[in-house]
Amino acid sequence: HEAVKRSVELVAMAFEVFDDVAFYWFLFSVMVMVIVPMSYSFLSTLQLRPPADWTRQLDSCKEKNERIERERRKDLMSKLFGWRGVGFICSWTLLIALAMRLTVMQNEEMYTFNPYRILAIEEGAEPGEIKKAYRKMSLKFHPDKNQDDDPEKNSCLCPAKEAADLFIKIAKAYETLTDDATRDNYEKYGNPDGYHGTSVTIGLPSWLTDKDNELAILVAYFVALIVIIPTVVGLWWRNSSKFLEDGVMQNTAYRFYRQISEHTAAKFMPGILSSAVEFSEAVPCRNNQADDLSKLHNRVREQFVKNQGDVNNDIMKVKTLLYAFLLREPVPPSLQADMQFVLSASHRLLNGLLNICMEQRFVTATINVIEFSQLLTQAMWFHSNPLLQLPHFDMAQVKACSRLLDGGGKDAKASSPIEKLRALGPQKRREALTKLSESQHADIDRFLTNFPEIEISFDAKVEDEEDVQEGDVLSLTVKVERKHLPEDPDWVDSDEEDDEPDEDMFSKELAHLEPDSEEYEAKKEELMDEWRDAYYERQKRKREREKARNPQSGELGFAARPLHEPVPVHAPHFPEERHEQWMVLLVDVKSNKLVGYQKLSQNSRFEKVALKFLAPKEGVVHYEIHCLCSAYLGLDKKVLMKKSIVKRKEEEKKTAAELAEEEDEEEEEEDEEPEGKWYYLGGNSFGELILNIIALAIAGVMLFNFLYSRGLWQKYVQPLADWVLMIAWPFLSLVGNKLLPGWLWFSTNVYDFRHVSFLFENMTAVDMDANASLSTRVKNDTSFLNEDPFKPNLFNQMGDRD
Repeated sequence: HEAVKRSVELVAMAFEVFDDVAFYWFLFSVMVMVIVPMSYSFLSTLQLRPPADWTRQLDSCKEKNERIERERRKDLMSKLFGWRGVGFICSWTLLIALAMRLTVMQNEEMYTFNPYRILAIEEGAEPGEIKKAYRKMSLKFHPDKNQDDDPEKNSCLCPAKEAADLFIKIAKAYETLTDDATRDNYEKYGNPDGYHGTSVTIGLPSWLTDKDNELAILVAYFVALIVIIPTVVGLWWRNSSKFLEDGVMQNTAYRFYRQISEHTAAKFMPGILSSAVEFSEAVPCRNNQADDLSKLHNRVREQFVKNQGDVNNDIMKVKTLLYAFLLREPVPPSLQADMQFVLSASHRLLNGLLNICMEQRFVTATINVIEFSQLLTQAMWFHSNPLLQLPHFDMAQVKACSRLLDGGGKDAKASSPIEKLRALGPQKRREALTKLSESQHADIDRFLTNFPEIEISFDAKVEDEEDVQEGDVLSLTVKVERKHLPEDPDWVDSDEEDDEPDEDMFSKELAHLEPDSEEYEAKKEELMDEWRDAYYERQKRKREREKARNPQSGELGFAARPLHEPVPVHAPHFPEERHEQWMVLLVDVKSNKLVGYQKLSQNSRFEKVALKFLAPKEGVVHYEIHCLCSAYLGLDKKVLMKKSIVKRKEEEKKTAAELAEEEDEEEEEEDEEPEGKWYYLGGNSFGELILNIIALAIAGVMLFNFLYSRGLWQKYVQPLADWVLMIAWPFLSLVGNKLLPGWLWFSTNVYDFRHVSFLFENMTAVDMDANASLSTRVKNDTSFLNEDPFKPNLFNQMGDRD
């Protein structure tokens, strides 16, 4: 009867229940909240069908599109069977299994103590029925009859542990219903012990609080919190800290910054791009490629433009590959994989180089970076004829069209060769290009139909002012129409009428009423309310449309999705898919500086760009608005903008920027804290005094290090300090003799300063010449472009081999 005795002891104790059902529901809810968004993120990356692409209809891109389609399917399979795909399948399998488990447990509830349900009797049962049910249930679930873990061998058809738990609950239920006090407490408060206030429980599985599992659970917590999470975060931070926001490595951005300048020509861009760290790490110069690389280098070396990094093997290899691609030279099989990687990463790195140029306000370098992007997309050499972008065109077709295109008059001279060819019409093109087949002419017609054609208009003004005065904030709105794209039904060019209506607008509705009568005034007021409601609705739709068309002005920022899918580009020689990207630049003609810039992001027929800048000094100012495409040659458009700036009126001495600054200062003064106390070194409490002392100590150490490294401390400050020390020495000696016993006791018993004395051992051994030239060496450091001392100069050997 030890089991009965044990059950009585447990009943006497506080009744504890670990609710597995509640835990399963909690786990199911958490898994749904985690798996559903992760699944959406994973499925959104799967491209089940190729996007609409007009270049798929061209024979010139047939081979490229077939290869891209094979790579797309391969990438789809790799995603499905990669770690994200396996995690997606496993997580949903686990979620479905948990849902099935909950379905099986649908008749079970999250545990609440109900003695009637435990004894399988109806509420309000008589004492005889209670005793009969208890006797029957206790015999069925008695631990002596259920000692095997195999449910088939027990009388209750359940494991021994589960039978023991049910036996304890049965005893507790019988005690509750047979004792008048506990039964009355249960019927009043739902608790046999009476009212205990509101209780909050957490659904935890029973195995989590089992004493046998304590060590394993503690080890799991330790490994997860102390090992796994810090390791994952550390690895993530180590990798992400190498890159900037645009995906370019910091070392690469530094190399670009050291080599680019205002007047860097486009011909130097391949060498600058080749110095990227991404290339030297991924496609270094290998010995087994030396022969093929030597032959390729010899074919393109005549076109080489000298850069700073031409002595570095890794840089020269990438530069050779870029030159071979621009010259459309065949690449050996051993170098094709490296060429694929270089081209796939080039435009991302060029975007980083473009950001550096724009942040430095370089105009010439910015335009040249975009021009090199065009050449790289179309695989064309510098100053090539733009007609070579057309499908099936080579120099023979260019020469056949040259005579016909040169005789187009003044307007034709102002347009690009492709625009002239498009203006000829299909019939004249077929007469000029007789060697091309009808299918090739169809490809050319389709290309010219989809070839970009843009128109630029602008409006520059100052809000709520007619004249532009010095220091005003000029708002420039540039509208770009891409005529080759379909019409945009949501576009509204002109603003709708915003003025209040006059009585003539409602003359027809008010004609049958007598003027100034009550009915007339009531009808007029009703019409005015209807007009205002319609006006506010139009304004609401207008704001929503503007937010959708220009997400950078909305809540989502630049992360908002464009209105339309990217526009494909005809680039049969480039191995990757390319899309149109447009940049609007505002240039000050006089200073040749970039005033503003913004990318077109919506891929729609009409798009507006808003730029704001301060008006310069009095006079006539000339600006240029450039609209540049990064994928096609001969498309760039430029319009001139002239603005007359008048002198600011005497009564308006302050500019808008100054007024805004004053408002900010007033707001700061209102929120300003009370002035600090001098005895707290400008702080308001003793804690701030300690912080101020620490800050002053750090600043003093930094100032000392700076002066000492430059030799200024030894030359100027040290003699002055020695003189002051000599004058004050009698007083300091007197004070020191008084404080010396206390200092000796403190340094002996509290803190020993000898372990930091090595910091000051070599302070007098200073190489003045070395320190003086240190900053100059760091500033002009271009050692990353130098020859690798551990590798022979392969490209010099190539020249010697010739």
